[in-house]
Amino acid sequence: MSDQVFTTSEIAHITGFSLRQLDYWALHSIIVPDIQQSLGPGTRKLYSTENVIQLQIVKRLKSFGWSTQKIRTAIDRLREVMTDPDPLKKAILIHNKNTIIALCKTKAGERIILDALSSTGQQVMPIVLEMLMEEILQLSETLELVKG
Repeated sequence: MSDQVFTTSEIAHITGFSLRQLDYWALHSIIVPDIQQSLGPGTRKLYSTENVIQLQIVKRLKSFGWSTQKIRTAIDRLREVMTDPDPLKKAILIHNKNTIIALCKTKAGERIILDALSSTGQQVMPIVLEMLMEEILQLSETLELVKG
């Protein structure tokens, strides 16, 4: 990934978000600039390429009608489950008309699918993906034995 640095104005131009929206998201820890946060009047926020990717994810969700509050809720749930301050770097988000589903790794290292808008971060499927992958591997080995 490139080590490019972007100012807030550049980010606004790239993403189409207003300066006010970017300031709000940084202030409320929705998307926080990786390179430099504002340290008071006269200091700039500086964003990384990773921040641009995160903002594009948010832009995509907003284009599908998701409110900033629901997006913030989803990000907060992912932070709790993943124990990661920047969950959009590592989670895969899929939306449908009622919720935002996330494929992510828990703090215990398990990959799960969960409802990111659930107040408890409830798993959508009561299985851990590692277990499913292990079962598939065992089935394929069994099929190889039967064929062989």
